[in-house]
Amino acid sequence: MLSLYNTLTKKKEEFFPMRNGCVSMYSCGPTVYNYAHIGNLRAFITADVLARALRYNRYVVLRAMNTTDVDDKTISGASLLPEYANDPKSALKHFTQKYEEEFWKDITALNVEKPKYITRATEYISAMEVLINKIHTAGFAYEKDGSVYFDVAKYAAAKKYGILVDIDTSHLPSGVRESADEYAKENARDFALWKKTEKGEPSWTLSFDGQNLNGRPGWHIECSAMAHQVLPSPFDIHTGGIDLRFPHHENEIAQSTAGYGAMPAHFWVHNDHILVDRKKMAKSEDNFITLQTIIKEGFSPLAYRYWLLTAHYRTPVNFTWEALGASRTAFEKLCATFWELSEARSLWMRIFGAKPVIRYCELFKQYINDDLDTPRALALVWEVLKDDTLSPAQKYATLSDFDSVLGLGLRAHKPANIPKKIQILANEREQYRKNKNWQKSDELRAKITALGYEVKDTDEGPLLSKK
Repeated sequence: MLSLYNTLTKKKEEFFPMRNGCVSMYSCGPTVYNYAHIGNLRAFITADVLARALRYNRYVVLRAMNTTDVDDKTISGASLLPEYANDPKSALKHFTQKYEEEFWKDITALNVEKPKYITRATEYISAMEVLINKIHTAGFAYEKDGSVYFDVAKYAAAKKYGILVDIDTSHLPSGVRESADEYAKENARDFALWKKTEKGEPSWTLSFDGQNLNGRPGWHIECSAMAHQVLPSPFDIHTGGIDLRFPHHENEIAQSTAGYGAMPAHFWVHNDHILVDRKKMAKSEDNFITLQTIIKEGFSPLAYRYWLLTAHYRTPVNFTWEALGASRTAFEKLCATFWELSEARSLWMRIFGAKPVIRYCELFKQYINDDLDTPRALALVWEVLKDDTLSPAQKYATLSDFDSVLGLGLRAHKPANIPKKIQILANEREQYRKNKNWQKSDELRAKITALGYEVKDTDEGPLLSKK
């Protein structure tokens, strides 16, 4: 049985979908005002592994993810374009389209499967208008100077505010409004459902309480409305980075409860941060690294995915190039070994057949079902490879089964073509190493180097690459 840590209840719980056999899942997507950094991308890899794990448990998975293409940051970025003054909406679309395309390039490179529904905020304004008016009808929205705000104090007096993150609502100030889309401090403020736009900014019209208000939606209302529009309500799982718990996800809960009469999701799954020098990776800290930077440094995007899987998704991990290098070595060795298995499996399949080894698959499922324990699942990969009682075909079939969840793309990743002569030398050298004949080992290393190849010694054996 699959168990997940539910941020809502702050404990690990057995997962049961609300609709038999089908899981509905929503993930907070990118705000497309800049390139995504690898800290952002952890959330999408986590959601991808979760979706794969659900299918591994024989569920049908219905996924949705948003693109935030209108907020303070996207408007600010679009305002720098020359066409902004004459056509701010087109400028906004042009500005965000570039970063949206780059995001999907990153997602594809990381072997993250696209959700069924991809929603853009600017295409769901009417759904947001409906929700805002529902919240107003319920008594939790008010207009002020052309903007519409959610009344947090009034809501907290009637409902529970501060479910995901404990917040003292006993002395909430009334009418303290937050003008920005995002705010850092964990104190409750009235947040914008609809923001009055400044002259020349892209705007839409909201019919509210007998008025027509020119403006644009607040950040939080976007996800609530889009998720409700494309998924069953409530849906099963909401995912995102831990930094979204407050205020974004807390405000999603308040809006949906007030307007739709129910919590938006049953399970809330949050991944932790990626750190640089023990500090959260963030654009505001100017310490962020993009996937393209990793690629330019000679690393495969899937080596980064492998590195992430070596840590539990709820654990903060400190990024270093050395750690990524170690994961690259392991990943490349895994790919090379898998390719060797694929070439050897035909004969063995004819003799013995080839199915995943049940005992290993049961262990893998046990680890994955324990709140997505990918570190143990990866360790099991190497156990399978080291098991001399298994045929190449059995190893190949078992690892293929594992990879349906891990998403490392083993079948598609063809390693560099290493000549047979070089491989024989490396294997011979490995035998000398095992026998602690260091002189012969060094001689063969020098010979391999002279032929234009490098050999790295790993826990899993020698790794060959072209110089």
